[in-house]
Amino acid sequence: LYSSAASDVYKRQELEMIIAFSLTMPGIPFIFYGNEIGMRQLYGNPYVEGAYKPRAGGRTPMQWDSGKNLGFSTAVQEKLYLPVDSAEDAPNVADQEANPNSLLNHVRKLIQLKKAEPALAAYAEFVPVYANENTYPFIYARAAGKDVILCIFNPASRNSSAQFKLNINANNFLLLSGNKDTKIKSKDNVYNVDLNGQSYAIYKIEKE
Repeated sequence: LYSSAASDVYKRQELEMIIAFSLTMPGIPFIFYGNEIGMRQLYGNPYVEGAYKPRAGGRTPMQWDSGKNLGFSTAVQEKLYLPVDSAEDAPNVADQEANPNSLLNHVRKLIQLKKAEPALAAYAEFVPVYANENTYPFIYARAAGKDVILCIFNPASRNSSAQFKLNINANNFLLLSGNKDTKIKSKDNVYNVDLNGQSYAIYKIEKE
């Protein structure tokens, strides 16, 4: 995803989950232009300088609206650096800005979340709390001082569950982003999580 425009093999919920994973992990996240609206990898493009095979398909013009050349340029198509997505449902910024549930607006919320929460800073503590081979979900905690964020990801198509221990006990979980259907509870530092397939959840833990 991050080396080229988002491939059409990804579903909408998968794209959001990939970006959420990037924005909640330690370090500096990178979003290649077009990822925030789900631009597709385009195949069969000519090779031009700076866009050799297979890079050309991930370097097509940014898709701003549904107008000529998807809002990138008023020039004739033959003069564009590379062709734009010709599909009728090609994503564009204008349409997604008008839709509060669009991928673009969810990405903006995730960026705001990362900027607002100290526990999601690049240098904040990272602790895997549930990570088993060939098993989902993958769960980790981010922490900075008294702030603790729990990040839960299930890329599999099936529902999943997990039980794990933390050295803190929670009296409340505030869902910051992700799937509201996720079920999470704790007792005596033991946590139980149930998560739908291809979904994620980001919780802020309020300690007892």
